Amino acid sequence: MPDSYSVVGYGRMMADRARTEAYARALEATVRPGCTVLDIGTGTGILALLACRFGAGRVYAVDPADAIATAREVARANGVADRIEFIQDVTTRISLPHPADVVVFDLRGVMPLFQECVATVRDARERLLATGGVMVPRADTLLAAPLEAPEAWKDVAGPADLLGFDLSAARRAAVNEWTRGRISPEQLLAEPRAWGVLDYRTATDPDLRGAAEWTAARAGTAHGLAVWFEADLGEGIGFGSGPGTATVYQTAFFPWPEPVEMAAGDRVRVEIEARLVAGEYLWRWDSTVDRVGCPLLSFRQSTFLANPPAPGRLRKRADAFVPGLDEEGEVDAYLLARMDGRTPLGTLARELRERFPGRFDTWEAALSRAGRLSEQYAR
Repeated sequence: MPDSYSVVGYGRMMADRARTEAYARALEATVRPGCTVLDIGTGTGILALLACRFGAGRVYAVDPADAIATAREVARANGVADRIEFIQDVTTRISLPHPADVVVFDLRGVMPLFQECVATVRDARERLLATGGVMVPRADTLLAAPLEAPEAWKDVAGPADLLGFDLSAARRAAVNEWTRGRISPEQLLAEPRAWGVLDYRTATDPDLRGAAEWTAARAGTAHGLAVWFEADLGEGIGFGSGPGTATVYQTAFFPWPEPVEMAAGDRVRVEIEARLVAGEYLWRWDSTVDRVGCPLLSFRQSTFLANPPAPGRLRKRADAFVPGLDEEGEVDAYLLARMDGRTPLGTLARELRERFPGRFDTWEAALSRAGRLSEQYAR
């Protein structure tokens, strides 16, 4: 399951009426009296509450974040605490007494391809969903279009020079990072095109690759691509995060290395790829701009180029590298080895100060270090 939001973050999601009301309509159309519902990433519990409202007999609301404590209070305040079992964990580590008839989730970031979302959904679909059960949402379609966004481009690219210093190297890196914001339909230079579909009913591969082509509908200066998604929640119900909407997700802006003057009829082709690497997505967007009477422009961009790893970090990932623990690693290794199910954290903290003299100024500092590992790994 992707990293969870804070209570404030979940509050922003609930306050997004287009999103929340669409999920409410989808659950009303899906939940049957007495059925079992699994809510992945429940946050403060609004989808679990809705499932109860529409007749669910049992709801399993799962989230690793501490926001789940607030969800329990909300359930009690609304008289449904006896029908919701809150589980503070990730769904890939739990089992259910009975498969769920409905699995509901919103594990997106700005875009649906976010951290371990696909793996989480696949596991729930294969282990926790009853035969013939329903996934909400069913799918997300990803769309894009070239656009004018001079202010957003300046914010991303930064200055080429400042106080007499050449900052072009920083700019070359910066334009390989995408951002998000509010975009109006009037900024688009061509009609939106779909470049990929994430179908939660069948998806197994966390990576997604696609292409799209456009013919400019009007003259303008293109600064990159607007990228967004349209959610299919089932039964003809959905919502989107594209230009002109006010969703909490906003619209992604993938900049080009330079602004491009375009005329009506000019053509753009883009290949977009999202590839999951070590729990985070690397994005690549290769663009070709074919303008009448002008040389062909080609841009090759990737978020890998925005923050390339230092040679020292790459060396430590090489197959021939022989690793040894530094002091911080030795501290963690010692603590994990001593977490035997019999020794209290307070004792471990005292041992830690004795074993690593000078590393921890106080017993409280050592206890804090032991507590962090305990929170992460203890049963």
